[in-house]
Amino acid sequence: MSEELTAVLNNIIDTTEKYALSQTKLDELNSQRLKNDAKRLIHINPSLTAMALGMIASVEGDFDECIKQHTLSLKLGKDPILNLNYAISMKTLGHNAESFRLIENAMNLLPDPSFAIPVYLMIATNAGEYEHVQSCEDLLIAKGVTSIPPHLQKYFDDVNTIVRKAPLPFHIYPAIAAMQETISLNYKVGLTEYALEDIDDELYLWTLVKADAKTIFLMNALLEEELSQLENINLDDFHIAFKAKEFKDELG
Repeated sequence: MSEELTAVLNNIIDTTEKYALSQTKLDELNSQRLKNDAKRLIHINPSLTAMALGMIASVEGDFDECIKQHTLSLKLGKDPILNLNYAISMKTLGHNAESFRLIENAMNLLPDPSFAIPVYLMIATNAGEYEHVQSCEDLLIAKGVTSIPPHLQKYFDDVNTIVRKAPLPFHIYPAIAAMQETISLNYKVGLTEYALEDIDDELYLWTLVKADAKTIFLMNALLEEELSQLENINLDDFHIAFKAKEFKDELG
C-alpha cells in the first residue's frame, strides 16, 4: 500500500480513537468524509476498507453496521490487525467481554504481539480478566523486561492491588464485569473505563460512564441487586459502583 493510502488509513484509526475516547458521535460531514477515505482503499485492500468502515460505525454507535463490516473484513483478509481493530470497536461500543475474546485471538495470531500489549491490558482490565493481566506481567518479567512504561505498570499495579485486597476466585471478577456490562448496555452508555481508589483502607472500583446523576443512581441500584446474588462472596471492603466520567477535550 502506498504511503498516501497508509496515511489515509492511519488518519481514520486516529480519528475514530479520538471520537471514542471523547464519546462524541461523528457528525454527518465528518462521518461521510471518513467513509469516502475508507473507500479509497477498496481496490488495494478491501479487508482494510471493511475494517475502517467498522471502526467508523463504532463511533457512530451503529452496532449492527459495525459487526457487519468487521465480519466482512475477517472474511476478506487474514491480517491479525483486523481482529485487533475489531476488538477496539467492540470496546468502543461497550461490549467488553466480546472485545476481550477478539483481542485474545489477535494476540495469538500476531507474529509479534508486543506492540498490542497496551490495548490488550486496557481491554483485559476493563473486562475483569485479572488472571490474564497478571500472566502478561509474569511473561514480561520472564523475558527479562526490567523497565515497564508507567501507563502499562498502572494496569499491573491496579490488578495486583485488587487481587491482594479483594481476593476473590478469579472467575468472579469477569462475572462482575459482565454484570456491569449488561447494565451499561441497557442504559446505552457506550464505552466504559475504570478507576481504582483506596479510601480509609477500603477499595473502591469505579466503572466510569457518560451519564447523568439519575441514570447512574439507577444503574447502581441494579448493580447492587446483581452483586447481592453472588453466593459466598464477601464484598464488605470492596466497593463496586458506576461513577460519572470527567471529560477533557479529546478532539482538540
